Amino acid sequence: MNKSKNTLIGWVAATVHCIMYTAAICLFMWNFDLIWIVVVFLSHFPIDKFSLAEKYMHFIKGKGMKDYVEKDKPTQMKAFPTKSVMIAPIPTNRFHVLEGSFMAIVYTVTDNAMHLILMWGAYQIIY
Repeated sequence: MNKSKNTLIGWVAATVHCIMYTAAICLFMWNFDLIWIVVVFLSHFPIDKFSLAEKYMHFIKGKGMKDYVEKDKPTQMKAFPTKSVMIAPIPTNRFHVLEGSFMAIVYTVTDNAMHLILMWGAYQIIY
């Protein structure tokens, strides 16, 4: 989640993530042409850095992963003599966990589809 933050750590995390992703794709395809390396990196970076899958999901559905991640953050700290324990808020919607789990799958499919469609299109144009 750090890679979408607009901080130095966010930019570094996104860049390192995209370099590793590009290396994995190029190794899997066994294609090390400079143009392909640049295309894979540049097609991946904006989608992850600017959370385009999240924005797309909000555009078409009105909900995204951040709607569930932010709600599940613990709200209180209760101190005990030996340790501190985070207490999560009681969910108001009984199906919140189930809906959030399904949204994680939808987010993953949306994000990967964006990456694959862009790379497929670029590959068709280049080769």
